[in-house]
Amino acid sequence: MRLDRAVTGILDTKFENAATPAGPSPSSGAPAASQPGVINGAVRMAHPRFVTLVVSMTLRLCLIGSFLALLTLCGCGTPGAPQFPSLQLARPVEDLTAVRSGNQVELDWTLPKKNTDRTLVKHIPETRICRHPGTALLSTCAVVAEVPSPKLQPKKKGQEPENVRLHYVDTLPPQLGQENPAGFVTYAVEEMNSHGKSAGLSNQVFIPVAPTIPAPRQLSAMVSGDGVRISWTGPVPPIPPQGLSYHYQVDRRPVGAPSYIVVAGNVEPSASGSYLDKTFEWEKQYQYRITTATTVQSHGLSASVPGESSEPVEVFTRDIYPPAQPAGLQAVFSSVGQKPFVDLTWAPNLESDLAGYNVFRRVGSGPFEKLNQQLVQVPSFRDEKVEPGKKYIYVVTAVDLRGNESPTSAEASEEVPAKQ
Repeated sequence: MRLDRAVTGILDTKFENAATPAGPSPSSGAPAASQPGVINGAVRMAHPRFVTLVVSMTLRLCLIGSFLALLTLCGCGTPGAPQFPSLQLARPVEDLTAVRSGNQVELDWTLPKKNTDRTLVKHIPETRICRHPGTALLSTCAVVAEVPSPKLQPKKKGQEPENVRLHYVDTLPPQLGQENPAGFVTYAVEEMNSHGKSAGLSNQVFIPVAPTIPAPRQLSAMVSGDGVRISWTGPVPPIPPQGLSYHYQVDRRPVGAPSYIVVAGNVEPSASGSYLDKTFEWEKQYQYRITTATTVQSHGLSASVPGESSEPVEVFTRDIYPPAQPAGLQAVFSSVGQKPFVDLTWAPNLESDLAGYNVFRRVGSGPFEKLNQQLVQVPSFRDEKVEPGKKYIYVVTAVDLRGNESPTSAEASEEVPAKQ
């Protein structure tokens, strides 16, 4: 406002000076009406006032435009509200798992990808391992170990970070199981930032502290037609405390396989004993072992703790054992119209590797002859090559997949009536 007033004053002065005519001034005594510059001066005074007003408004508009342009330029680099720096507090772990074997507890979890403010995690200096006796949920971490985290690889913009799995093995102190055999411990992990702060504990996992018993020292395996018999000798199992029970677990795997399968999971432990496995396959090399286990039922929880495993024993299941002798053979004569025949039936064999049956017949005291060209797949057979007035005697055998043939069944006979 001061600038346009100053400019207006200067312009007014210049225009007034220019409008005053040269010659005697009014003080010289000349009449005012006789001076033509008076009327003309009045006219000339109106024109510069109008120009001054236009210039003043123009200057004001220019100042307002400049001010708005300045505001626009200042506002171009401001996207919104100011952003506070990230605290780098990783979200708590949600997938902690714990598995106990003997006195070792294996913990596994995935490192968080994002912080609590949804920014990407840049680095987690360490993870605290938390363990506390009992099943009450932890509010703070009872630290038993600290695990350094691997340095995360920087990712390109828009690229999703990869999952990073961490693994830690904790050893349970023996006194925990001695003081409270049916008790539990609670595990959790806590991700710390570079300032020693965290967003809280992970999901919490309960692990029993029950003691386990030693495995049998000597193991043997013997193959028979009935199966593979696993025998063992070892120390006398102790009497389990209240809330606990001990048992053996028989494991099997083909040699070279990565893991065992449980053949029998609840075998009574003893200083000496055996177990017959009938679920194997013939002509394979197997490894067997016995693993001890403790079952805990306490605090409303039930859990099984695997203990020690015996040294494995190997066995090859060579099949030199024929199927069982077929039983219940019966022969019945029938005829449809003019064509006689004899129907044979018997009880089916139950071997898993059974391939089929052979059927034999003799007439009178003559030798047995096989009637089938291919193995009979079902426990029945129809003999249509019979003649009236003759007596036929039959037996059957069972054959497995490797060609082992059973002893012949008991004989069954039938006589074809003579024609009338």
